[in-house]
Amino acid sequence: MDCDHEIKTHAQTKTLQINCRTCTHGTSSLSDPHCRERIFTLLRKERGTDQLVLNHTVVKVYTDHELKTLQDLTHFIDRASTYHPSPDSPHATLLEHLTTDPLQTHRTLQDHLQHTPTTDPDHQLLTDLHDHFPRLIKEDDCTTEQFYTQHLRPYVRPGFIDSYIHLHPPPDTRFLESYDVTRPGGRPIHITLYALHDRPEKLYFAVPPEYTLPKDELLLLETLRTTLAHHRPTDTTFLDTTHAEDYFRSLATTTLATLTTTLTPDRIDYLADIYARYSAGLGILEDLLLDERIQDIYINAPAHHNPIHLVLDGEEYTTNIFLSETDIDALASKFRAISARAFSEASPVLDMDLPQYHTRIAAISNPLTPRGIAFALRRHRPHPWTLTHFIANHMLTAPAAGLLSFLVDGQATILIAGSRGAGKTSLLTALMLEIPQRYRILTIEDTAEIPVQQFQQLGYKLQSLITRSIATHATSMEIDPTDALRTALRLGESVLILGEVRGLEAKVLFEAMRIGAAGNLIMGTIHGSTTRDVYERVVYDIGVPPTSFKAVDTVAITAPIRKDGGIERRRRVTQISETAKTGWTTTPDPDKIFHDLMRYDTATDTLTATDLLDMGQSLVVGSIANKWGISVEHALANIHLRAAIKQSIVDHSSNQPKLLEAPANRDANNALWLCIEQARHRRDTDRYQWIKQQWDAWFTDYRRSLA
Repeated sequence: MDCDHEIKTHAQTKTLQINCRTCTHGTSSLSDPHCRERIFTLLRKERGTDQLVLNHTVVKVYTDHELKTLQDLTHFIDRASTYHPSPDSPHATLLEHLTTDPLQTHRTLQDHLQHTPTTDPDHQLLTDLHDHFPRLIKEDDCTTEQFYTQHLRPYVRPGFIDSYIHLHPPPDTRFLESYDVTRPGGRPIHITLYALHDRPEKLYFAVPPEYTLPKDELLLLETLRTTLAHHRPTDTTFLDTTHAEDYFRSLATTTLATLTTTLTPDRIDYLADIYARYSAGLGILEDLLLDERIQDIYINAPAHHNPIHLVLDGEEYTTNIFLSETDIDALASKFRAISARAFSEASPVLDMDLPQYHTRIAAISNPLTPRGIAFALRRHRPHPWTLTHFIANHMLTAPAAGLLSFLVDGQATILIAGSRGAGKTSLLTALMLEIPQRYRILTIEDTAEIPVQQFQQLGYKLQSLITRSIATHATSMEIDPTDALRTALRLGESVLILGEVRGLEAKVLFEAMRIGAAGNLIMGTIHGSTTRDVYERVVYDIGVPPTSFKAVDTVAITAPIRKDGGIERRRRVTQISETAKTGWTTTPDPDKIFHDLMRYDTATDTLTATDLLDMGQSLVVGSIANKWGISVEHALANIHLRAAIKQSIVDHSSNQPKLLEAPANRDANNALWLCIEQARHRRDTDRYQWIKQQWDAWFTDYRRSLA
């Protein structure tokens, strides 16, 4: 008798769903011979199945390679079933386990062939049967149990969750490392990183604790989900996206207390938190957003066919996590509600910020992507990047950090360029910590990426302006970027930070810079892999006159480097160039208007100074020296001093990691400026040596205060 099952067809996909909940004969697993036989029987009847679902408290789904392997085994069963050896044949028992274990039957068949002479009448039949066994099945290095459980790995999910995962990594992976991600108030999730054997890719492997709950708790959460599906709220608290998860957590706690008398209050709270996370929260996606090592998360359409893809520590990983279409629809609804922006076929692009997780989200839907909704999530470090972080992570050298710090303090106009994910915003944030705290800072962004609140908590006088996103349809409450920039220029003498230079508002900015109406320091990011790209982007794409581009003093290029052509990418600052101020024509050659101050050396993996900087011939350094009333030699000494200070902080950070963070960098810079102020009366050549001695004394006391 067949198992209770049904056939579902959706979007040209045929699903065979077996209801294992009512079964009392097996364990709903391919490791169970009884279940295997029933599954093979149904697959032999239901040809063309695209998805096999074993519906139990833990739902198992077989598709793609795993389902193809099962179907190939059913074809072998079909073929072998036509062989009927005589009762007195030495092969009489060969097929006795065929329908429950075709793999073992094949192994037995191989043994028979080795001991059957070619003159035996059955030899040819056995050979034909052997040749019909699926060639793609790798069976040599595993037991029968391992084959059905590890090589045929289903996607699994608890019955109350819609997101699928693999419970076991592929058998041929190589362990790299493991660590825990801490959940607020809950059990940590264990992360394991593997290298894959069959392709140059790495695997991010996570099994959330809720996927391995006891059966009784899984059933309890299913009952809770069913019960609350009919709940009618008596107030509108649940409509507030910022408190919806708390609302459903409280509701689940109260309801669970009425559904069970055996669980402790702590266990009820734990299960209620799981329910709230998967009903009103972001589900398994929350765990990825809590992992501070992750920079990017990609969900490609259709989601149920594509594992979540991510970038961790600058390297790309596939994962064992698959979201369902139900998950995707729920995420789209949540993001639409949080952003208060349209997201539909009429407006198929959504660009928004998720402040709780320091994440920027870009989403696309039909008709832009006809196979479903796709998401790209860019995580930002919850605490500001610092130049010492860049040095410690080999993204920048100490001399380069000293130069950039000097340029910021000297109010040079700086554009930071690079491709997506190259570290532009991270470097911009780090440079903001080099701004003296006496200055007021205005930031303009269409999606909040600069950690404004953290800067304000550090004591910086920072005001943020959020403008309309160019990628989405604006709401009536959003301000045009050009209007926002004009407003910023009227808000008084301030440092101006642009999250990204990319629209027509840049014309207003460059004109203000050209005539000196933009005030103090100006910094911003822009897409471009070279200085030539930056010039052409600003002049030809945005339409800024070449004469106005001269207002840019320096351009810093960030890039992901693949050393020796390997697959690993390392984020590096690869170039710091200054802009020529004379000799321009109406159509200047972009390759001749930039002069490199520092250039990346691939062989040594370092950013090194050019002769232009070392010999004191830099225009921007000379200009700052002139404004400060010092010689170029003293300006270079100032740069070297800053470099030495940054390196000293990094050198001591191995024992005191806090030294790399923003508060320590702010305090170190403040101490430097105070020491420079105290040394203003000193004009001798030992001036900067004296400043370094004073700073070193301060730094020694400072480290003790942190211990």
